[in-house]
Amino acid sequence: MECEACGSRNMERRTVETILVEECQLCGNLQGDDAAVARIEEVRRGRERGLDEGIAPLVQALESSGVLQVTHASSGSLQSRESPHLFFRVTKNDAIHLERLLRTLEHANRETELVWLVELTLQHSLLYILRPRFWKRPQEVTPDEIRLARRDLPLLAARLRRDLQLSWWRD
Repeated sequence: MECEACGSRNMERRTVETILVEECQLCGNLQGDDAAVARIEEVRRGRERGLDEGIAPLVQALESSGVLQVTHASSGSLQSRESPHLFFRVTKNDAIHLERLLRTLEHANRETELVWLVELTLQHSLLYILRPRFWKRPQEVTPDEIRLARRDLPLLAARLRRDLQLSWWRD
């Protein structure tokens, strides 16, 4: 096998970010399944921003819309019983793009473990919060419920990426 970037034949099959790919020992280029290489790059970009790998794909999917800007994101904490969430703002035409996001969530909620919702809050400016709905006080949320919410994150990212390609999401 030859490196697609530099032409070197010094390729090594190894696990990168828990994914098995081919890596060039000369230039570091990753090769293999396109989705696997994209996932590795996504995890690395998220880490550069201080995001953990659980929430990074959803953040990047939201921001790939070109109108949703994430200001803070967390995949939650089992110890402090904090559920996964992200704060974002809509950079243009709030109503249309928020409606598009909510439509994606409505469809995704048919497949998720939990129901996800968007709330509006004021924190120096208007921000939206995407989070799972729990019918209890935050201190009553269990670690198992947080795990369920975390399992939803990749599905939400995938559904958003898919919907962003559809005509009703585009201007």
